[in-house]
Amino acid sequence: MERLSAVRAILFDIDGTLIDTVELITQALNYTYCKHLGIELPKEELRRLIGLPLKAQMHYLDERVGHPVDHEAMERDERDYYERHRALERVLPEVVEAVREAHRRGYRVALVTSKNREELSSVLPRLNLDSVVDTVISADDSPRPKPAPDPVLSALQRLQVRPDEAVFIGDTVFDITSGRAAGVQVGAVGWGAHLPEDLKAAQPDYYFETPNDLLNWVRRLPPRNDNGKTQENDFTGRASDHPAYRTGTD
Repeated sequence: MERLSAVRAILFDIDGTLIDTVELITQALNYTYCKHLGIELPKEELRRLIGLPLKAQMHYLDERVGHPVDHEAMERDERDYYERHRALERVLPEVVEAVREAHRRGYRVALVTSKNREELSSVLPRLNLDSVVDTVISADDSPRPKPAPDPVLSALQRLQVRPDEAVFIGDTVFDITSGRAAGVQVGAVGWGAHLPEDLKAAQPDYYFETPNDLLNWVRRLPPRNDNGKTQENDFTGRASDHPAYRTGTD
């Protein structure tokens, strides 16, 4: 608990952390790549793409094709497939409760996702977390996506907390890399997109095998009486002012 004594904010990823979307996203990507590129990838490779923004996923195979590609059409088809098969998506109630519990215990709370605003518009209402989340960072809200530190730094800026006052929890190596580059503690969950062995190899500060493990961890956090904000704050400037921010460095 010693490392948590200064923590004032908890940041959560969405896909694979709050919502089980692995099967849905891999199917949507496979459908899109087959339709537009004639390429079918192994599921293990598709899983490793989860956590990247949709635009980056659509450009992933550019070097393997020798003809012009309509990336905007690919994005539309991927989103359409996702919406038509949304029954495969499963909100994880224990993790949603962990977010609520963090808020109840006085912590500042942010959602940090690689989804863009359009994708979020249909996801956030199903989470029903508006009253407990202080800010949401989408792929449209920072200069560079995960694994760069920018999304986490943007969340810190909005929450007005320092890196040493935050923990970022996600299900991909991209989340771990992003959080560590931003200077925050990082936690990995074992039920998401990236395989447990890959996550553990990235050496997160915390590893949660099950959603209940995460919920119980949050329940044991020391309560905060000031909604997670410190009285003195030396990180009130732009995200780009933080030393971890380096243009062109991921």
